[in-house]
Amino acid sequence: MKQLVPVPQGVKGIIFDLDGTLVDSMPLHLEAYNFAVAPYGISYTQEVFQSRAGMPTIATFERIAEDHGIADMDIELACARKREFFGQNLEKITLIEPVADVMRRSHGNIPMAIGTGSYRKTVDKVVNLFGLLDYIGHVVTADDVTRHKPEPETFLKCAQLLGIAPADCVVYEDGDPGVQAAIAAGMQVVDVRDHL
Repeated sequence: MKQLVPVPQGVKGIIFDLDGTLVDSMPLHLEAYNFAVAPYGISYTQEVFQSRAGMPTIATFERIAEDHGIADMDIELACARKREFFGQNLEKITLIEPVADVMRRSHGNIPMAIGTGSYRKTVDKVVNLFGLLDYIGHVVTADDVTRHKPEPETFLKCAQLLGIAPADCVVYEDGDPGVQAAIAAGMQVVDVRDHL
């Protein structure tokens, strides 16, 4: 049996990535990407998808178009198709219990935020589905920053909203861009892939 996902000693603020960290939504996101690009006769592989975990949807579609040489991809339409598919299949998402346990254990003791590369419309659906705002005070999405993961802006904004110095925060992440962003922000990182 795996041990509890740790909370490092002395941290004053906790920041969770959302997709793949707090909620098991990555398989549905991959399905939704593939639904959106199906009209172009291409597929988005698990390996490439995972390597870009944490990137905003628009940037991801831009990279997919570039990878496959599709100069005329309608990025806005692709985003809308992905969002619609995702929203219609929310029942496929579950909490990642070992990380949700950290959230529950820390509630009332350590201020918490979510820092995600997803957009507000999608994030709100997931946050509401699981009642995460009962535990977590702030949510920073791709709509709230201009420099996305692996840049540190998402996590620095979380720390600012929490009123806690970056060095006193820990980030829970499952993607390389997010881990890089947390390190660049001067924060501790718990890579949940080591514990799940």
